[in-house]
Amino acid sequence: MPNSEKKLAGKIAIITGGARGIGAATAELFISEGAKVIITSRTSSELGEASLRLQKEFGEDKIFSVVTDVSREKDVLNLFDATEKKFGTPSILINNAAIFIGKSVTEMSVSEWDETMAVNVRGSFLCARESFKRMKPGGAIVNISSLAGVRGTDKFLNFTAYTTSKFGVVGMTENLAVEGKALGIRVNCVAPGAVETEMLRKAAPGLKTQTKPSDIAKVILTLCDDKESKNVTGSVIELFTNV
Repeated sequence: MPNSEKKLAGKIAIITGGARGIGAATAELFISEGAKVIITSRTSSELGEASLRLQKEFGEDKIFSVVTDVSREKDVLNLFDATEKKFGTPSILINNAAIFIGKSVTEMSVSEWDETMAVNVRGSFLCARESFKRMKPGGAIVNISSLAGVRGTDKFLNFTAYTTSKFGVVGMTENLAVEGKALGIRVNCVAPGAVETEMLRKAAPGLKTQTKPSDIAKVILTLCDDKESKNVTGSVIELFTNV
């Protein structure tokens, strides 16, 4: 298929937490659909391996990586500066970076609670804020939450910090969508259930699922496709996955 006919032709996408899981699957799909992609992780070795794999598959002109701790303002500013220098102004942001610390409230330290909020909530805020400053009208942001952050769904033992952070992502999405209208930037959220990722194996070792990261990536793609979702903003897509 000619690049001009692909769904994300001409788009520049930042994907945080892009070295593995949903982020890596989304990066691969986006590149195949014509986008130039920047992936981030705060783990340099993991990020380097993912970037090299994608470069071998798609070419060095399609993928770029920046070691980034999204909870740090300086790192986020560097990420956006590096993106503009390499590819140009980003038109898509996928806020996917997240951590999970599975402890009861009585066992969890304040520093562990704060770290969860810093990465999962502050990181999404910092990246969205910078996107609002730089993106041109027609931009799209997709925040990755979880069914853990959706009211009424079953919750799991020792998920209090993670659940709280993912509720924050949902609330942030709804308000960013309001602010984004004046800028011509759409903001939506995907809230998956159990997905076959390293985080799931850590969070719920005994839980089995048929849902792959590539399944979630397809939903994210739809929300970033101007033809499919040009009028969609402020939505939270709940994905009750097969377990």
